[in-house]
Amino acid sequence: MQIDRFVRRLPPEPEAASADRDRADANRRVRAVVARLAQARPDVLRVRDLRRETAGGLRRDHYVFDHGGREGVRGVLLAPAAERGPWPAVLVCPGRNATLEDVTGLTPPDHPDRDVAVRLASAGFLTLTLDYGLEEEAGDPRLGARDPADVLDGALRLAGGSLLGALAEDALAALGWLAACPDVAPDRIGVFGHSLGAAVALHAALLRASLPGGEAPPVCAASHLGDYATMIGSSLAWNQYAALPSILRHADLCDLYSALAPAPLQVQYGLADPRVDRHEADRAAERIRKAYAEAGAAGAAETRALPMGHGTGVAEAVDFFRRALAVREAAGPDVPTAVVGFDPGDRLRITDLVDDALASGRLTLGAHGARLEDLAGRWLGRGAAAVSSGSSALEIALRVVGVEGRTVLVPVNTFFATAACALRAGARVDFVDTEPDGLGIDPGALRAALDAHEAAGRAVAAVVPVHIAGIVSPALEEVLAECGRRGVAVVEDAAHALGSTWRDRPAGTFGRLAAFSLYPTKVITSGEGGLVAAGPDDLDRVRSLRDHGKRSFHENVHVAAGGNWRMSELHAAVGVTHLARLAEVTAERRRLAEWYDDHLGAVPGLGRHTVPGGCVSNHYKYVAYLPEGADRTAVRARLRAAGVSLAGEVYDTPLHRQPYFAESFAGRRFPVAESFTERHVCLPLFPGMTRRQQERVLTALREALS
Repeated sequence: MQIDRFVRRLPPEPEAASADRDRADANRRVRAVVARLAQARPDVLRVRDLRRETAGGLRRDHYVFDHGGREGVRGVLLAPAAERGPWPAVLVCPGRNATLEDVTGLTPPDHPDRDVAVRLASAGFLTLTLDYGLEEEAGDPRLGARDPADVLDGALRLAGGSLLGALAEDALAALGWLAACPDVAPDRIGVFGHSLGAAVALHAALLRASLPGGEAPPVCAASHLGDYATMIGSSLAWNQYAALPSILRHADLCDLYSALAPAPLQVQYGLADPRVDRHEADRAAERIRKAYAEAGAAGAAETRALPMGHGTGVAEAVDFFRRALAVREAAGPDVPTAVVGFDPGDRLRITDLVDDALASGRLTLGAHGARLEDLAGRWLGRGAAAVSSGSSALEIALRVVGVEGRTVLVPVNTFFATAACALRAGARVDFVDTEPDGLGIDPGALRAALDAHEAAGRAVAAVVPVHIAGIVSPALEEVLAECGRRGVAVVEDAAHALGSTWRDRPAGTFGRLAAFSLYPTKVITSGEGGLVAAGPDDLDRVRSLRDHGKRSFHENVHVAAGGNWRMSELHAAVGVTHLARLAEVTAERRRLAEWYDDHLGAVPGLGRHTVPGGCVSNHYKYVAYLPEGADRTAVRARLRAAGVSLAGEVYDTPLHRQPYFAESFAGRRFPVAESFTERHVCLPLFPGMTRRQQERVLTALREALS
């Protein structure tokens, strides 16, 4: 058969299954691949209609739901009528040939194990079952004898989607709805699936785990095990919609199950199932158990070979969920220092842009970099040039000013690179104390420093204000005025501040030039990269310096001693995609910061830094103050033990105490900066952070400071 020839072209070992990769990293990669290929948008079901009845000792709620991906989704919720919730809940994903009515007891089941939702509800679980909607299409005369599932899957694949991805999106939305349902214990939700429904359950759980702060729920999967090449290829036992498009380039079915670790997992398969290759199923089961052990979750995965055909071991499923959803102390999801947020749609767009760049053959100073500069310019209202890093952006800006042989004044509290860039540009550096409200340069200290350098005959070429934590200090106005009177250039270090404003004016538009960082921890990232913002004349000079001082990209004629500070098109592809979401990203960060503002008072002794009026911060960092005398290192350690990682301070060591500068600045004091660097902490705040994670941060802080 031709099928045998084509099956031989399938990859022998998917990339994510490589044995030499760290298991946690492999599982993360698998979850990310599933999220990208499924193209599922995170959402929550919205109730359009509800009708409630009681029959057979069960409460039966008939729902019609909508969500962003589909409208008019029928669903049935079952719960014990004689008891009051909240109950542990199970999302039931039926097989292809099971109707909503069969599974939920609305009609007598055509197989003994078909009414699994009724059996689970009778055992004390709340269940929710959604209708796939496939039978609604069966009467369409255009289908002829074709399976509606095949036709829908084919149509969705035209845009890179799939029926499995769409059904998993429904299930993901259902999990979100269950977690918010008052009748459900939100920490006790599992997913069951049979056959095609097992694939839906598995992928919905992986999608849930791929969300920021997300965890996979317990999963019981029946009659869906083996390897894809056999199941869909050589045995011809499964339709293509049981797998995501091109999944076998990355992972096989057992790798997907393994990526649920450490979530409890039960996989059932029948000893008499004609659609399951027993040898391949046994081999896959062993690989799942081994992978769980490698992930430190030995015993959490169980594989059950049962005396049945293509069915469900209902008693085994009930027992599994009783154990997996038993009441236990739940601390909630760990809270990382930061998360770089690219949803599956973003990752697909980046992939397309990277492919475009590779196909064009122009991998630097091409169309994607120009688009990034255009987007930045629209936000700032002035020109921008993309460069290789925030540090190169600042060094280029200082070289444009011409600081060589003269002094550059920088705040004593900033990242080391602020001063190092001035040194590399040929300048001397001196430090200025900061002011406590906006964390910027103190105008009085700046005047004193300028007077001292003037009296000593040392020319000051530039002052570099830094917008710490994304806050544009109100004191900047005095700094600008003082520098203007003295003819000293102002170059903004806006590394933290893309998206921040002062009196509706964007950070990066106050100085002669400004430098932004697009490092991964920043609000917007290109992986590695930076931006220089400047007026037209300076911008021409910036573009020359970033490319070895060339007169133009097409000429090997050099008019200045520049450097290799170009941004690649691959980095620009990431930056273009992320920068397009700047308004959305900053709005989310502000919502998270406002919640901290409203609830930080619940932590005795912890103070918050109030963003000055007139400044709209991007909340690159959320700054708080420990009680006087608190040991920050010990607090950090206690928080880590509780699963909470604080973000890095801004900063913990002022420049005059850095080893490189300590000898030159011995005896100098900068009291405001010293106090700030010793007492403050930065609470975790990142895209996709959940309310539960924020609550855990404050709970851990209360315990750490008690």
